[in-house]
Amino acid sequence: MDNLLLTNYKPDYTNNVMTISFTVNSLAISSVVTIAMSDFNTAIATGVDAVKLIVLDTLITGLQELVPTTVTSETTTTTTTDSENTTTTTATDTTVD
Repeated sequence: MDNLLLTNYKPDYTNNVMTISFTVNSLAISSVVTIAMSDFNTAIATGVDAVKLIVLDTLITGLQELVPTTVTSETTTTTTTDSENTTTTTATDTTVD
């Protein structure tokens, strides 16, 4: 948890959320997450490491949503034969959704 630095936090009482800016020093990543105020209050009562854990969990969840869920591949094989040679060509199209 030493590599995670909480750089700023800003409460939004209208929407009942806490916006937390942070930096992951070992990866040189800076970002912002928003968590529910109740989750923040529960975590801060336990200590700063609990807040860091919520920040990391929120970041990981957000990153997992970027992972493609469907990969479709279509392979086409074409064979050409002349009097001396046989040529086979294979092409693969891959689509990620």
